[in-house]
Amino acid sequence: MIGMQLTIRPAAAARSASLPREHSHPVLARLDGGIRALRSWSAAAAGSVVDGDGRCSGVALVEDVLAALGELLELPQAAAAVHRAAADCERALDGFLVLADAYGTFEAALLALRQSAGELRAGARRGDGAMVAAALHAHRRTERQLRRLAAAMRRALKHSPVAAAAASRPAVDTDGEVTGIVAEAAAVTAAASEAIFLRCVAMSRDVPAMVQTVPSNKWLARLGVTRAAKKAASPEMAPAPALERLEELEECIGEMESGSEKVFRRLLQTRVSLLNIHNPL
Repeated sequence: MIGMQLTIRPAAAARSASLPREHSHPVLARLDGGIRALRSWSAAAAGSVVDGDGRCSGVALVEDVLAALGELLELPQAAAAVHRAAADCERALDGFLVLADAYGTFEAALLALRQSAGELRAGARRGDGAMVAAALHAHRRTERQLRRLAAAMRRALKHSPVAAAAASRPAVDTDGEVTGIVAEAAAVTAAASEAIFLRCVAMSRDVPAMVQTVPSNKWLARLGVTRAAKKAASPEMAPAPALERLEELEECIGEMESGSEKVFRRLLQTRVSLLNIHNPL
């Protein structure tokens, strides 16, 4: 049961390891732990290069936070607290709409990124400079889209009333504890999403350098690709490490697609829960 002994606080500085965590509701404790883990991941991602597994774990951590948030909103006591704080609920609805829109766009960007990586690999193998040039153009366009998404998350984190609510919720008010941690979940999701989007750009940043399109086959040499023997009927190229890296990139993007789809569904579910709480039948 959620009662007056809640021990969750809005920011890391306000939390204390000495607090009696056993008096917290298990869902609140799980959500608080998920927020801590996601915040730590975001800080590490911002300060260093995160590999493919790191990027995918970031998406998984976002899903964990949203899953715990969904469980919290199903609790009658938590739902009542959110309903009583109508203004905070409206702000949360706006914040999660921004996040849901971002992940809808992110899914489309990942699909485009995976397709361009596949076309790059196919064009390189066949020695098709026109195909490579078109794929590179699409690749760069998607990278710009991902950077815009990251910038949108940064703006949301700085200016969204959801983030403001997370920083200003009352420390002793039970309703404030609940609505505040909802706002904090949205804020930490936005921060992690910015890092995730930028990591997706970084993981394919060397693709244009690997594939050079000039009016000759010199770009093939930069890829480490050599033409097949003249007696071979197929125009395809021999395998090369660069082609293998492009294939690995496709696989990593595919994993990101799967994770982002789960996050997108969680975000939609969160908005539905908040709408039902805000406007009960």
